[in-house]
Amino acid sequence: MTEFQRLAIALSCTLLWLLWVLILVVRHRHTLEATRRLQLSQKAGGVLIAYASQSGTAATLARQSAAHLEPSQAVTVLPLSQVSSEALQAAKKALFVVATYGEGEAPDNGQRFARNYLSGGSAAGLDLSHLSYAVVALGDSTYERFCAFGQLLFDGMAQLGAKALEPIHKVDGARGDTSGVASAMPAWFSAPEPEEVGNAISRSSIWWRLAGRRLLNPGSPGAPLFELTLRAVNDWPKWRAGDVFVLQPRQERAQVSHWLARQQLDGSQWIAVGGRGQTLQAWLRDRALPEAEFDRDKLLRGDFSEFPLLPAREYSVASCREEGAVKLIVRQQCSKDGQLGLGSGWLTEFCETGELFAGSLRENGNCHTPDHQRPILLIGAGSGLAGLRAQLAERAAQVNPGPAWLLFGERCPEADRPLAAELEAWHKRGTLVRCDRVFSRGGKSEYRYVQEFLAAQEESLRAFIALGADIYVCGNRAGMGEGVHKVLQQLLGERELEALLESGRYRRDLY
Repeated sequence: MTEFQRLAIALSCTLLWLLWVLILVVRHRHTLEATRRLQLSQKAGGVLIAYASQSGTAATLARQSAAHLEPSQAVTVLPLSQVSSEALQAAKKALFVVATYGEGEAPDNGQRFARNYLSGGSAAGLDLSHLSYAVVALGDSTYERFCAFGQLLFDGMAQLGAKALEPIHKVDGARGDTSGVASAMPAWFSAPEPEEVGNAISRSSIWWRLAGRRLLNPGSPGAPLFELTLRAVNDWPKWRAGDVFVLQPRQERAQVSHWLARQQLDGSQWIAVGGRGQTLQAWLRDRALPEAEFDRDKLLRGDFSEFPLLPAREYSVASCREEGAVKLIVRQQCSKDGQLGLGSGWLTEFCETGELFAGSLRENGNCHTPDHQRPILLIGAGSGLAGLRAQLAERAAQVNPGPAWLLFGERCPEADRPLAAELEAWHKRGTLVRCDRVFSRGGKSEYRYVQEFLAAQEESLRAFIALGADIYVCGNRAGMGEGVHKVLQQLLGERELEALLESGRYRRDLY
């Protein structure tokens, strides 16, 4: 070994050690700041609001609740992962806003709390008889274990002696039901009116126009995959890779016209709703159209209560802010009867180029990359390419970013190579140092799925993680997401994977 090689190795080890020290210092400062804020709020008789969120919804609702409470008393908002035994013992009142992930599991930033406090862990003997609490649980009623983690938290706090201020309140995300959150807040919360919270997303919405739509997989045996380019009409919001675009879908024009004709209503009739005038047909495009009989007199009198807004749809953002446009990558969904999905149908088929619609961007801090100088392993499949592309685009905009390794799964090697030219350009620039594609149909490789390929990469994976690499997984939770997680557990060990999860080096954007 030459003297130069020995110096290079020594320098590399020193830099890695310094990077690790820096990470520890930053984490320590964040913990100290959170503890300081908690102590200040407790001295002032404040309230602890803790959230567990996988996609950012629970975190957003927790911050909105805190904003309404702060004028009257001090509030500390913390992710559940930062709530310690000392914090629980010191607090007098607490509100937990928690989502349920997958088949009844805790979100990633709630798993440590679940292990320590709710599953007979090291803090199971904690006495919380002094604590009054409330739980708002977010879930999806299409899953069998609806709001299961919220229920586990509610019961677990009671078992530790805490006193529930009222029964658990469950919010069904499948129906876009956030209006019940305010009514779930106890009296001491001075909560906003239910309609305020229910319209929080729509109030934060701005107008967008469809600037471009491109089919990414012509000739594929799978469903069409589209890249959508959206531009804000007025404001230009901020976002980061990992954030979520919340779409307010619209009805197809022809469908609204057909419904009006069947009901013998004049779509050109001018109506005023919320101080805004528009035609009945334009207004109905944002609404669920009753299939059964409805009260026509109420409609003609200006009572529109039987026409709720269409439920919002959420998509991982596929671009970074420096690109000047929000990009989405959306797979066209279709029901058994051939009807296109509400959100995917609107974006990929019915929305015309240049047409306006409402939408908002929601922060999802769980999926933000804290340091683009660190290496990153990006794993995904199908429309999960959206989150992976956003991370690469944001990384490419940095000065001297760390290396990225992409492992991506699709169906057919001939037709399913979305963004091939763009990925090749990033590879030539050095942003992407390795790109592995796995095909479930017709590929030459012996591996059909990304988790199978990953299982054969133990040596490369361990070497990459040893460099301080992050892991970012985006795509379907069932199948790919769960499979990748199991392989990582097998290759790295459960403790090491938990450490990566809790330190923010393992992030999952799954749906």
